[in-house]
Amino acid sequence: MIKKLLVISILILCMVLSTGAFAKELKIGCLDMRKVFYEYKKTKDFNQKLEKEDATVKKEIEKRTQDLRKLRDEIDLLSKEAKEKREPELRQKIKKLDDFRKGKIEELLRKKDEMFKEIRKDILDMANGYATKNGYDLLFDNAIFVYSSKKFDITDVVIKELNK
Repeated sequence: MIKKLLVISILILCMVLSTGAFAKELKIGCLDMRKVFYEYKKTKDFNQKLEKEDATVKKEIEKRTQDLRKLRDEIDLLSKEAKEKREPELRQKIKKLDDFRKGKIEELLRKKDEMFKEIRKDILDMANGYATKNGYDLLFDNAIFVYSSKKFDITDVVIKELNK
């Protein structure tokens, strides 16, 4: 709610300042942060890296699951007394698999979060640098607008600069 009020206040300020003498001096730009994020080469590289790690983890989980199935099948063939002796081993391996799975999921989520923060920082630094260098007074994310003229959109320029 506070964010919306801030955006509305800034827009009203822009409209007020854009009248009269200020109109020629105020330079406004818009940026589609979502598009920049997904078209940034670093995002694609990180996604490929995470997909490889995810595939490796899935293979390891599948291997461990198959080992558990074999152990379960072996136990099923044993006598009642022998089963009771081997079941704690099976439960322990199941717990290890669950712990492994949870740990890897948390690790991948942490890496994804770190990646997101790093890429977001890159994009904001580039956008701020571009806006400063080119004399922009205000730079908005297109997500807050219902409509904006294409003449204000600098998304493609920022993507090009980021991917250099």
